[in-house]
Amino acid sequence: MDKIYLQMFSFGEFDPSLTREQICAAGDMGYDGVELFASNFEMPVDEMKALLEEKNLEAISLHTQTGKVEKMIPYAQALGMKYMGIAMEYIPDHESALAFAKTLNTLGKKCSEAGIMLTYHNHTQEFNVFDGEKVIETLIANTDPEFVGFELDAGWCSAAGEDTVAFINKHAGRIKLIHVKETDRVIGPEAPRNPADMKFDENGRPMISEEERRADEEKMKMDCPTGQGINDWNAIKAAADAQGCAAYIVEREYTYKGTRLDCLKEDIAYLRQNVK
Repeated sequence: MDKIYLQMFSFGEFDPSLTREQICAAGDMGYDGVELFASNFEMPVDEMKALLEEKNLEAISLHTQTGKVEKMIPYAQALGMKYMGIAMEYIPDHESALAFAKTLNTLGKKCSEAGIMLTYHNHTQEFNVFDGEKVIETLIANTDPEFVGFELDAGWCSAAGEDTVAFINKHAGRIKLIHVKETDRVIGPEAPRNPADMKFDENGRPMISEEERRADEEKMKMDCPTGQGINDWNAIKAAADAQGCAAYIVEREYTYKGTRLDCLKEDIAYLRQNVK
């Protein structure tokens, strides 16, 4: 794999004061670019632009919330981003999926006017079936391809029980970005989570009970070393390349050995050496 990007969430530390250190680490590990995340936006855009140029990194995209898309357009423009992603949305039923598709179209048109393609990033919950249709397919069917694309998280897609290659082929032209995330198991579609119900500490970490933390950590263990799970990365890349995927972005949820940096170094090394 030639160009490989890194989702900044992957560092697992969300203190804004760490942004410079993390950007530098991404460049030093050999990543070609980054997808920015919430804690990174505390850095003034001019400072971020200079830092990215210093480390020879491309800002391909960012993740934000639905209600912040319009606010983030100038930031994305200033960094020359081609994409902007909504990280997650609460979609508890078919009517909510249809309503959110309309929102995506509206926001996507505004992004398009700024030269940016809006994307939506899946978890497993988008593979729930409501009224006979998967949520993600309701979104795909009811959004305008000119204004809205999708960032397929291959790890969550496979964990939901989907054939990721078949899904990409079925929706050719709509998958603009791929999140390279490994999984060693199928857990099925999870119940929809409402981000509005989540509380965060001053460093952006979710405030959850010890029981919830243990359950989440056990689930995150499925994010095993890239290449040691159930995803066939060469097949995924071939399918995604054939339908026009623009970028492959590593996103890591779990530290399976040593430090998170150790894992991210192994992720990029595997992709460089084994995925064509």
